[in-house]
Amino acid sequence: MSVAVFLQGPHGPFFARVAKRLSQHGVITHKINFNGGDRFFAWADFQEDFAGSEDDWPFFFRQYLLDKGAEAVFAYGDCRRYHATAREICSSLQIPFCVFEEGYLRPDFVTLEWGGVNAFSQRDWSEETINQYEPNGRQKGLPVGQTFWHRALFAIEYYLAMRFGQSEFPYYRHHRSRDWLEEGTNWLRSFVRKGLYKITEHKLTDRLTSNLSQQFFLFPLQTRDDFQLRRHSDLLSIENAIDVVLKSFAQNAPEGTVVVIKHHPMDRGFCHYQKLIDVLAERYSIVGRVIYCHDLHLPTLLDHARGVVTINSTVGISALLHKVPTKVLGRALYDIPGLTHQGQLASFWSSPEKVDFTYFQRFHTYLYEQTQIDGSFSKGIDKTIDGVIKHLQSVAVLAAQGPVSVETCSTDAV
Repeated sequence: MSVAVFLQGPHGPFFARVAKRLSQHGVITHKINFNGGDRFFAWADFQEDFAGSEDDWPFFFRQYLLDKGAEAVFAYGDCRRYHATAREICSSLQIPFCVFEEGYLRPDFVTLEWGGVNAFSQRDWSEETINQYEPNGRQKGLPVGQTFWHRALFAIEYYLAMRFGQSEFPYYRHHRSRDWLEEGTNWLRSFVRKGLYKITEHKLTDRLTSNLSQQFFLFPLQTRDDFQLRRHSDLLSIENAIDVVLKSFAQNAPEGTVVVIKHHPMDRGFCHYQKLIDVLAERYSIVGRVIYCHDLHLPTLLDHARGVVTINSTVGISALLHKVPTKVLGRALYDIPGLTHQGQLASFWSSPEKVDFTYFQRFHTYLYEQTQIDGSFSKGIDKTIDGVIKHLQSVAVLAAQGPVSVETCSTDAV
């Protein structure tokens, strides 16, 4: 790889620092900016602003790759409109398309795959491949720790810069419908609610781990604009998913059981479903059997859950790690026989299929060693990039030139 092109990255300087590290390895780096937020955090040997319409993008991008002699493309997520088109073009030109995403294993990991992530993963997830995989003995890194404030700051900076640069990118449509003011306000609301829920929900954990232990099903929500929901499931919305789950629970779950709906922490300040849940509980005659919570400790909940229902969240992998029977409503790479419930949702409540934990351990090792990078996009970034470089060298897309000092690419110019 001597020429690499970067598209949109996670909020913050992560892509800029990856580009600078690759440049130190002799790679010519290019960055395409789609809005002011992209440009605010960008660094590359060469940068290009794309100010055209979405209709202009396919021709522009194809020609850009050909003109620059691109040998790899890096993107955060593969379902954004620009990235989905880019993935198809890279495939047609046989140019490797490297996708970063939040970690399949959380926290403390990020995902890196070639060709696509989640249900678009190009990796072989067959039972034969997983069973035959020989672990390389890779050791996990140190925990990253709390990243809320880092993510919040980067998001606010990004949306402010996007707003101030709006006139220069008149045709840009963000994959989220919120404007800069709404984004900033919601992050502040998230902070306030986080403190509030710590006070109002502190006794709920005791109840779930004592009287209701092994008597509740956990339904962890995903963000309302999650591409996992929009592209990798047939559900219409989070509201629709809540309706489907509560209706099925009411009709099929054993008496005395409860369903716990856990709000996604990244959506804490953006939406609230209590009114909807109250209406549906009344409609389906399960008032008192539905608990809505926000910031309870997920591993503790999983230790005491009877089962987990998820659209296709990576919480499903955590549930399997805790040996909790799991039903996937959408499409997920871990939704395979031996791991998750393969029957209908209606049968899950009373007869959930158990987790083959020996098989899961092999799956988990394969998943970790082949797709996960230790670290975070927003904290301890340079350590994360160490793992990225090591991965690129291991798959022979970057020459193994030995370590490059991270000191010069930690803050300067990014």
